[in-house]
This record gives sequence, C-alpha cells and structure tokens, in this order.
Amino acid sequence: MRVDVGAGAGMAVMRRGRVAGVTAAVVAMVTAQALAPGAARAATGSGPKVETTVAATGLESLTPATPVTPVTRKPEVNRFLTMVNKARADVGVPPLVWDDAVAAHARSWARVRVADCRIVHSNSRYGENLAKGSDPDYSMSDAARLWIDEKPDYDRPSNSCENDRECLHYTQVVWRGSTRVGAAKARCANGWTYVAANFDPPGNWVGRRPY
Repeated sequence: MRVDVGAGAGMAVMRRGRVAGVTAAVVAMVTAQALAPGAARAATGSGPKVETTVAATGLESLTPATPVTPVTRKPEVNRFLTMVNKARADVGVPPLVWDDAVAAHARSWARVRVADCRIVHSNSRYGENLAKGSDPDYSMSDAARLWIDEKPDYDRPSNSCENDRECLHYTQVVWRGSTRVGAAKARCANGWTYVAANFDPPGNWVGRRPY
C-alpha cells in the first residue's frame, strides 16, 4: 500500500522514505515566512504562525465534482480519537474533543479532493493534516498513526525536526493549544482513500513549543 501525507498550508517540502514498511511520500506545508522542516527548525525563531488565512470564498464553494457519500462511521471516529489522545497523554497534553463543525470542514474538503486526490490544503483557519492511502480500507486511524510516527523526528530541547525530517504533522497532533478536532475520509476517483483532519485552534506557531 502507498500513502501520502501533508500538514499545514503553503509551500511544499517533500521527502520519500519508509514508514513501518510502507512507501510514503511526506509533504510538509508551511507558510513562506515560516521555517521549513528542511531547515531542521520546525517551529523556532520569530515570525507568523504556521497557518493559512481564511479564503475569500467560504465553505459554500467547497463542492465536489460528483456527489460523495461519507464513509466515516462512529467506531472509526472513536479509534481515531483514542489514538490521537493517547499520543497527547504520552506528553502530558489534555485530550482533544470531537467537534462536528470542525469535522464538517474536513468532510467538505475531502469531498472536494475526490476528483484528483491531491494533497492540497484547504487554506482555512484550522490546523490541518492530510493523508491518503491506496488501500480501500485505509482509515482515519491509519492516517493518525502515520502522523504520530513522526514523534522520534521531533527534538523538544531544540524545538526542531531532526536531520531534515518531517515532524509538523506530529506537533499538530500534540499541540497543547488545540482543543477540538474533526476528521473525515472519502474515496477518490482513482480508488485511493483521502483523509483530512482539522484542529482548532491551529498549532505549529513559530517560536512556540507544542507542549
């Protein structure tokens, strides 16, 4: 199975590697002013937070090319929350709560991307992690696991991603200031499964530690 993931919004920095035996193309999205993981400084220094501004068009413009039936079910939501909140508990951060409004944005964006299945961000006011997998059974918890597996690549003393590796998906998952989350998935036209997760308030502020 192949997977792609992305976090934040802005210009892309890509690397390829092996993640738990799965070929992965990892895409970190950061603003042009922010420090990219390639600089090995994910959230240090001064400048604006790693977040996009609200687009001129609202959610009413986020319509799919064809109608898509949501494939997210409550047990999958519970598994996703359990995985995310365990990662947060491991570093002493309070759990996230599921929010239907945040999930509605994730669902709308996943539907928009079913035509091309590209890892492109929604440019909303939320923090955002994205992933897609070629397995028809690829789940939200599979995506969360991929983001959380970046934990070894985050060095808290220096508040940086180590050795030019990607860690911004992980830091968003465990960002202390984020309190709400919503996620969704959709089947793309090419058969891949697309996962979007949004966090409110967003994390990855430059110059701040996630926890």
